[in-house]
Amino acid sequence: MDQSHYLIFEETVFNYLTQLEIMRALRYQNYVTLLLMEPDQSINNTRKFEGLAKILRDELRSTDVLGRVNHVRFGAILIHANLESAYLAGERIRSRIQDYFYINDGGLTISIGGACCPSNGTSTDLLTNLAENMLNSAKETGGNHTFFPKLVEEL
Repeated sequence: MDQSHYLIFEETVFNYLTQLEIMRALRYQNYVTLLLMEPDQSINNTRKFEGLAKILRDELRSTDVLGRVNHVRFGAILIHANLESAYLAGERIRSRIQDYFYINDGGLTISIGGACCPSNGTSTDLLTNLAENMLNSAKETGGNHTFFPKLVEEL
């Protein structure tokens, strides 16, 4: 656990926890949602990175899991969050980051892609691939968007 960055789990642990929470959701017939989040601009200073990490942690519930997926991407596991509530959480995160960095640091936006178990699939690989596809779609449309599979189909 990377305690210097507001309880953000490193990639290997985050991936394990993702798999564990999906199995738990299926076993107890609950929802769990995976969010993948990536800044639309490069972050080249520690202060900006730490500000982003703090906002992400602050906007998630204490029971949700935050982790690094790679050097630029964050992931969040939203426990007991269905498609609609996860979309609202993603939009809240996106909006808060946009507002905070516009006022304090010359601008930063984030793109978010998500997938919900069991609404969008029941395997870790499928949910991860769907969330990644949604993140890429959000970035391809200019960034600063939150996309989920079902919600994109309705547009």
